[in-house]
Amino acid sequence: MSNTSNGKAVKGSKMQMQRITEKENQQILNKLFDDELKWLSPCRKDNYREYQLNNPGIKKLLGIKSNVFKDFWPPRQPQWDGIAIGKSGALYLFEAKSHLNEIQRSRTDKSELIRNSISHVAYSLTKMDLKSEKEHEIWYHKFYQIANRLVFLEKMKEIATLSDKFNDVVLVFLNFVNDRSWEEEKQMVKSSEEWDSHYAKIFDEMRIDQSTFETINVRILNVDLDKVV
Repeated sequence: MSNTSNGKAVKGSKMQMQRITEKENQQILNKLFDDELKWLSPCRKDNYREYQLNNPGIKKLLGIKSNVFKDFWPPRQPQWDGIAIGKSGALYLFEAKSHLNEIQRSRTDKSELIRNSISHVAYSLTKMDLKSEKEHEIWYHKFYQIANRLVFLEKMKEIATLSDKFNDVVLVFLNFVNDRSWEEEKQMVKSSEEWDSHYAKIFDEMRIDQSTFETINVRILNVDLDKVV
């Protein structure tokens, strides 16, 4: 999601993420995860602010040591659409979408630190070295947003072994169906099948076998907004 401003949103995935975390709707995700989520962001009392994982307040809440990201990622990290801790002890990291074009190409080159971290995870998931021009384009640019989320999943799993605040990590690609705030722009996704097909094409290009997602704690969830208060 590209809109990083604070405050109540009026359309798109930012708005829908805020809705799904409100008290009257929290049971939807709790039921899907069979867990009770405590939301760290976005929260109404915090003006719906979204956070990077190296934010001092978030690091304190998660029991993360100050220098843990030093040799992993530059200070400017991905900003998460949602962060929650389950009663089970799992940390949930959310990337939310409400129309297909929100998965956008990155237009900037990456630091050596970022490239090294992405290369490591790409190899662990696909056995690719990202040496070809095509593989480079797909992981570092075309689907960079998805790539960096997968990288942070692995890093946070490592951190979980050192924290007394959470004991596991789940990466959630949360997709909204029937987001009528986009209706005038003809961007509304009208079925879960449309989302599933979209992600299948992406992961096929990235050469990731989705059958491995359960073992690495990646969840792709579609929520019908017609069922949200």
